[in-house]
Amino acid sequence: MFLLKKLIASLLMPFPIFLLLMGIALYFWQRAQHRRAQKTITLAMIWISLLSYPPFSALLLYPLEHSYSKVQFGQNVPKYIHVLGHSHIGNPAIPLSSELSLVGLARVTEGVSIYKRYPEMKIIFSGYGGDEPVSDARKNGEMALSMGVKATDILFLESAKDTYQEALQAKKIVGNQPLVLVTSASHMPRAVALFKKAGIKVIAAPTDFHVKKKDTLLQFPSAEGLLRSETAFHEYFGIAWSQLTGLI
Repeated sequence: MFLLKKLIASLLMPFPIFLLLMGIALYFWQRAQHRRAQKTITLAMIWISLLSYPPFSALLLYPLEHSYSKVQFGQNVPKYIHVLGHSHIGNPAIPLSSELSLVGLARVTEGVSIYKRYPEMKIIFSGYGGDEPVSDARKNGEMALSMGVKATDILFLESAKDTYQEALQAKKIVGNQPLVLVTSASHMPRAVALFKKAGIKVIAAPTDFHVKKKDTLLQFPSAEGLLRSETAFHEYFGIAWSQLTGLI
C-alpha cells in the first residue's frame, strides 16, 4: 500500500501530467491526427505554464501553508517536540547540512530553535532511511547535536515510513501529553489531522514556507512556481488518500 501510494502520487504531479499530454500529442501526430495533436500540445503548454506561474501556484499552496501560524506558548510549555522526517543523501564528502534536504534542514532548524528557547524539552526525530543505511531520524539527530542539542534530550523513531506511522509511534512516547509538531507548513494540515486521529494533543509549529508574501502579477513561469504547485498537489493528494483510507 505504501509503495502504491508513492507511485500514484509521483504520477499525479504537474510535470508528469505535462509529459503524458505531450506523449498523447505525439501519438496523435504519428497517426496523422494533426488537429488533435495541436490541441493537445496547446493544452499541455497551458497546463505547465499556468502551474509554473508563481501567483497561480501561490493560490494553490497558500490555504495549506497558512492554516496554522507561528508557534507560541503560554505558561505551560510542553515536554516534547516532534520533528517529522524528510529525505537525506548520505555523503561524507559534503557537509552534514548539505546531506539533509532543504525541507529537512528547515524542520530541524525550527525544532532546535524551539528547544533552545525551552531547554527542558525533549526532541523526537522520526523517519526511516529509504535506500540510505542511516535513517532520516538519525541524520536529523546528528544535525541537532551539531547545533547544541544534548544527546540525552533526543529520541529516535527510525522505522516510521509515513506520517501516520510517525504519529502512532509518537503516541507511545507522549501518551496524553501535548506535543509540539514541527513539519513543513504545507504538510501541517494533514499531519495535524493524522496525529489527532492517533489520539495526540497537537501544538502546530509550521516551518518551510514557500508563500511568504503576496506575489506580484508581473512574473514569468518559473521552477519555483512549479515547485509550489507540485508541493500543493502532493499535499492535496495526501489528504484525499488519507480520507479514502479512513486515516482522517
